[in-house]
Amino acid sequence: MALAERPFTPFKSLPEHKRVCGPVFAGSADLGGADADFIVDGLLIDCKATTRPYSLNRSAVQQLAGYLLLDYDDAYRMDRVGLYLSRHGALITWTVPDFLNCLGATLPLPALRHQLKDHLHRSGRRR
Repeated sequence: MALAERPFTPFKSLPEHKRVCGPVFAGSADLGGADADFIVDGLLIDCKATTRPYSLNRSAVQQLAGYLLLDYDDAYRMDRVGLYLSRHGALITWTVPDFLNCLGATLPLPALRHQLKDHLHRSGRRR
């Protein structure tokens, strides 16, 4: 708990509607009920309890991207994404444009969301 104090203190004063635990997205059902850990003031946070933060695998980043894209209707107005490394008390964040750029995305967020939705619905992944 002490490790979380510093990175999460700024969020404590936010109004309740800006602190969402376990957000469910418009597209969550398309992947069997996927939900994220937290969204605070437009920041999507996925918590990881790894003992080796320098070796976060690709799936951790892809999971974060997936949550971002599943918000088809932009209900949560996410403008930043981040990973909270709970064993180290570290919160690593990116703006959405920087995050998508690092992943090599060439389309804007709404277009990426639309493509994912179409793909999941066409491929029968929707449940």
